[in-house]
Amino acid sequence: MKPDEALDLLKQDESQSLEFKESFPGREKASVILCGFANTNGGTLVIGAKRGKIVGIEGSADELQRKISLAAQCIKSPPLVSQEICNLSGKSVLFVKVHRATDVNFHTFNGVIYVRVGSTTQRLEAQTMLEYLRNRQILCFDEGASDAGIDEIDAEKVSRFLGTRNQENYLKEHSLKEFLASLRLTTSGGDFSIKNAALLFFAKTPTHLLPQAEIKVAKFSGHEAIDIVSHRLIQGDVVEQIESSIGFIKQNVSRQLTLDPESPKRGEIFEYPLFTIREAIVNAVVHRDYFSKDAIQVNIFSDRMEITSPGTIPSDLSPANFGRLSVQRNPITYRLLRDCHYVEGLGTGIPRMRNEMRKAGLKDPIFDFTGNFFRVVLINMKGSLKPIEGIKDLNQRQIKAIEYLRQNKTIKSGTYASINSVSIPTAINDLRELMRFKFVKKVGSYRGAYYVLDEGKFK
Repeated sequence: MKPDEALDLLKQDESQSLEFKESFPGREKASVILCGFANTNGGTLVIGAKRGKIVGIEGSADELQRKISLAAQCIKSPPLVSQEICNLSGKSVLFVKVHRATDVNFHTFNGVIYVRVGSTTQRLEAQTMLEYLRNRQILCFDEGASDAGIDEIDAEKVSRFLGTRNQENYLKEHSLKEFLASLRLTTSGGDFSIKNAALLFFAKTPTHLLPQAEIKVAKFSGHEAIDIVSHRLIQGDVVEQIESSIGFIKQNVSRQLTLDPESPKRGEIFEYPLFTIREAIVNAVVHRDYFSKDAIQVNIFSDRMEITSPGTIPSDLSPANFGRLSVQRNPITYRLLRDCHYVEGLGTGIPRMRNEMRKAGLKDPIFDFTGNFFRVVLINMKGSLKPIEGIKDLNQRQIKAIEYLRQNKTIKSGTYASINSVSIPTAINDLRELMRFKFVKKVGSYRGAYYVLDEGKFK
């Protein structure tokens, strides 16, 4: 490691892939740290420094390196570790590079699996706990380091992305490595590594590196997945997947031509609202579980369309808050799609999907998040619910409840039923509708549950 590279590393904060120790932490602690790095995305342990300050190692450098080797040997199976002494400002600093475990292997210390969570090392009891951490977005697929080299990155895709940010001339003065680093698409510490998110967006052939990153689309002649009319396997980067999927759907759903007396052009009304289709596809791509080897599946039937993606809703997001809060399973993917103007991060997509279906005279979308998949079902049957975009669109009972909340802060379903002289089931249905469109929030569960105004709706 060159001195300037080492000094740059010392300027960074501790992270999932970087930890500082002023002195050897002891064999057991060192084993835990090395095990955590190996089980996550690899990383670097720096001994003899802390952020921005060079302390220097004490005693013999050879002895310190021997202690690190023994700490690594205490791990089962021992991870691949490389060590390097750098002389900085007249003091010796040890850089311990830990390589990540393979996809089919875990490292344990004293029978326990350790992983890096932020800048700390934490223990896992079993594989199920690892899945729990993934669902909590503590371990994110798109943050993971890949084995891809810079030659896998497509400069034309990067240029198109830069065009969306009005930075067309960026690559004239900067390299592809500098571009990736500027978007935090490379790992910190040790050797240069490209994160998985960069491959999803900018790899020349993403599915060669991430074969699960694809969408299977098909149209069937009836109500069941039996007779295929048309199908396609859509690969490419995530933007290409989104646009190609929407293009296939537009070609394979029914549509009507419309005439505008004030325009010579003919318009088209699709079987399902285009906004709802687009939102469902974008959500499938940005929120899918990329740890899963399954693909996104879009099936078009004569009576419905189903968009199914691997991974249920994140465990931090309760069914009651679905459509109200924006939670990202893949934060980098979400950020890059936001830069491309595909997502807004305001949590308004689900309510608008419902409204667009209602404006088209159709039933609300069905959101099914049972099991290990998330499914959106769009039904081409007529619905009776009207769009709700403001208080003026609510019924008189709901308006009365909002006025009650402005004066009393909370309301229960029993109180709602009482002030409106309706049954409890009617009260619950009205309150659910208020929740769907972010007028109220539910607090608690079962008999203790109550509702409060969603202040964000009334700003």
